[in-house]
Amino acid sequence: MKNSGRHKRPMQIVLTDGTNKDFYGLCVKLDASLNANAPGRKEAGLNSLYDIQSYKHIFLMYDGAKPIGSAGLWQHDAKVCELIRVYIEDDYRGQGLAGELIERVEQLAIEKGYLKVMLRTWSSTPYAVRAYEKFGFKKVAASKIKYPDKFSPALALAKIRVYMEKELV
Repeated sequence: MKNSGRHKRPMQIVLTDGTNKDFYGLCVKLDASLNANAPGRKEAGLNSLYDIQSYKHIFLMYDGAKPIGSAGLWQHDAKVCELIRVYIEDDYRGQGLAGELIERVEQLAIEKGYLKVMLRTWSSTPYAVRAYEKFGFKKVAASKIKYPDKFSPALALAKIRVYMEKELV
């Protein structure tokens, strides 16, 4: 059942980390959605549940006690961070809630002194690309993205990924 119009009450947003069980549950749903909508992702063995307990900055959105969305910040280096695990439950989409979470991540990134936030999404999800562009992200070539060594195999997926970034200051 889709909600009609904007949400009726303010959603609660909490800052947590990757050990949160509600975050884990949302990641399971996000993975299922990505595996269904991003051909090649599942075959590449990508899984957001790998190492999520190491994530230090995760914003969770709740409608009452129900977790309905997430977005996080992951550090690449002293000046660049990544927007990760952006997800809103189907019944809550189209209400600007993802934007609220992304704004929280950007505020935290600025407080922590980051100059740039980057993200990765999938070419098979053009709706996500359009949404990120509305938030000020611009597409960049995969060769411009500097990943830590353990993520360099992910660059092999550059043909099915979209890389984006946004200057924060």
